[in-house]
Amino acid sequence: MCTSSVGKMMAGYGECWLRPGRLLLFFLWLLLASCAARPVPLHEGRPVVVLQWPSAPEPARIEWVKTIADYRDAGISEGVWQKLAGFFTGQRREGLVRPHGLLYDGAERLFVADPGAGIVHQFDLKNGRYRVIGRDPGIRLISPIGLAEDDQEHLFITDSAAGKVYRYDLREDRLEAFLVIPLERPTGIVWNRHNRLLYIVDTLGATVVAVNDRGEEQLRIGGAPNAETGFNHPTDIWADAAGRLYVTDSLNFSIKIFTPTGEPDHQFGEAGDTFGTLNKPKGLATDSQGHLYVCDALHDAIQIFDDSGRLLLAFGTRGTGNGEFWMPSGIFIDQRDFIFVADTYNRRVQVFRYRSEAAAGTGAAPAKAGKQP
Repeated sequence: MCTSSVGKMMAGYGECWLRPGRLLLFFLWLLLASCAARPVPLHEGRPVVVLQWPSAPEPARIEWVKTIADYRDAGISEGVWQKLAGFFTGQRREGLVRPHGLLYDGAERLFVADPGAGIVHQFDLKNGRYRVIGRDPGIRLISPIGLAEDDQEHLFITDSAAGKVYRYDLREDRLEAFLVIPLERPTGIVWNRHNRLLYIVDTLGATVVAVNDRGEEQLRIGGAPNAETGFNHPTDIWADAAGRLYVTDSLNFSIKIFTPTGEPDHQFGEAGDTFGTLNKPKGLATDSQGHLYVCDALHDAIQIFDDSGRLLLAFGTRGTGNGEFWMPSGIFIDQRDFIFVADTYNRRVQVFRYRSEAAAGTGAAPAKAGKQP
């Protein structure tokens, strides 16, 4: 039995392993771990193994950057006291379980909605911090799906199982109920900076509802399951640089585009089992050139279309390796054209980068439509 004060503290952990020699080795390890070199930040450097689409020798348009399955992959290291607590209790920071919605903001924070864990992961890549959102004493998330952020440091979270939308104050670390109108199953969500409205997809209600910063309804899009003006099981939404809205109309196998005021612009897509068709479309996003990226969970790939719906390129295939997917669900593209993809059943987020013709150092035309990577 240990007779030291430390040994008495740890008596409940079994045999006395904190003898002076072992204690010294432990603190030496702790010191070395805390001084370890930090991984290269997301926006710097390039991976050792280069994966690109289309394949070489054609100029790269999409490049694989990295995979994030937990805080370590995001370049975040535990502080000394977190390491000490984990060493004594055996508890570690959480990895991704079933990631879906993604958001990467100007403060270099990656948010991942994880319905499998019932939380939102916050990876602060700039400051090297990790936080869990959704386990507050008063409010616990059930199935967080969609994420959006306004310009007032508010993160909005849809909880499809609870039928609610929450607002998280990033400055005060406070989660609260937001909406004052009922929704059946809120899923996709986006904040439009052009009119400062928050657009929420209600999948079971077959509508998109726009609300102001008080949660009051301002307009409603859809409401009837028809191919021309309504939706049939809409899921995800994105607002481009001009404020146009893109909605995944999953059971109509199409993408519908609207003006910020909710008027139909145009649509494209049809069912099929080849690239260029949309069999199981999910998350969607646009890059700096206006190309539209769509996660297709049936193809286990990301398809890229021009504004008219013409296929430009597809990247990814079924598998567990880098650049491979198993049911990709969510996608987010930041202002530097970094592409974050929720590789849901591989329990990770994969990061890619779009390279324009200028960045690729060539004036070559885009990849042939329908070309499989």
